[in-house]
Amino acid sequence: MEPFLRQLLLGVELRPKPPDCYAALLRELSAIGNNVNQIAHWANARGSTAQAEIHEAAALVKQAYRLILETL
Repeated sequence: MEPFLRQLLLGVELRPKPPDCYAALLRELSAIGNNVNQIAHWANARGSTAQAEIHEAAALVKQAYRLILETL
C-alpha cells in the first residue's frame, strides 16, 4: 500500500491494470508482424510475391483489428 500512496503523492498518473485479453492481443500482433516480415523477406529474395500471401497477410491484419475493437 505504501508504494501506491507514495506514487499517488508524487503525482504519478496511476492507470488501472489492463484486461487479461491484452496479453493475447499482443501475442497475436507479434505473430502477425512476424508473418508479414517473413512474407516481405521471401518476396524480396524472390523479386515478387504471390497474391495468396498478400491476402493472407491482409486477413491477419483484419483479424488483429477485430481483436483490438473487441478489447476496447
